[in-house]
Amino acid sequence: MYSYTFRQWLSFFYLYCIFGWCFESAYVSLKQLRPVNRGFLKGPWLPLYGSGAILVLWMTLPFQNSPVEVYVVGLVGATVLEYFTGEAMVRLFKVRYWDYSNQHFQYKGHICLSSSIAWGFLSIAMVYGIQPQVERFVFWMNQEFVSVATFLITVCMVYDFSGAFREAMDLRHMLEQAEQLMAELEQRAAEKKRLLEAASTFAKEAVSEKLADTKEALAERLPSVETPDPGQLKEKVLERLEKEMAQLEDRQEQLKGRMTSGAAWFLTHNPGSRFMNAGIDRSTEIRERILKRKNTKSS
Repeated sequence: MYSYTFRQWLSFFYLYCIFGWCFESAYVSLKQLRPVNRGFLKGPWLPLYGSGAILVLWMTLPFQNSPVEVYVVGLVGATVLEYFTGEAMVRLFKVRYWDYSNQHFQYKGHICLSSSIAWGFLSIAMVYGIQPQVERFVFWMNQEFVSVATFLITVCMVYDFSGAFREAMDLRHMLEQAEQLMAELEQRAAEKKRLLEAASTFAKEAVSEKLADTKEALAERLPSVETPDPGQLKEKVLERLEKEMAQLEDRQEQLKGRMTSGAAWFLTHNPGSRFMNAGIDRSTEIRERILKRKNTKSS
């Protein structure tokens, strides 16, 4: 690609991954007033920054004689990458790693005008200020050392990514289970309401045509009960449904406990992240459970 070899591009990528991690971790640590290891991965690197830097460098190389063109190309390239990365994370993991929903001129919370403007200025700083120093540093180092270092970092990053990917997919599975349990609880609650209404109709309209249909439906739900009186029938319906709902609620609490354990590291190291379940933010409840668990342990 242009004037760089593949190994040099890879070296640039890793350096910008590390620079991005240093910047993000320092910024979030200052905001949170505590050390924060920022990012999807556990290692000291943020691939989004590395990918963005390489994309911007590659796209702006033909326009390096024009700062205006570098600004525009960098703004567009970084914004497109940020949008598709954010959308892919939500679709794949049901996780929103950053959220611009409270910003003006934003789209789906993935991108916003202020961020895009910043990307443009950062592109100029990188092309004319940072990249020449990075290039000089990579060319200055012993190339055998560069080869060994890039190989080792590649192995470590692949291992880190595979573990983080597996954990994220496990957490997605738990979120989907929680969604199914919520739907089942809502279905049981609606069924409870319907059967109670049917029991009331059974008591009030003893000779109507609706009585026969209601009686038959209730008899199918409770085959062991033969022609009960309305009061007994209502009690049986309530007892059975409440037992089923209690079992579902127990399963839901167990799943919430697993989600709290699985999400603890991620939410702690990504304070602005959101767990999305069927388009709904579930992270606030999980954060409250994590805080409650920490308070319980400390006491």
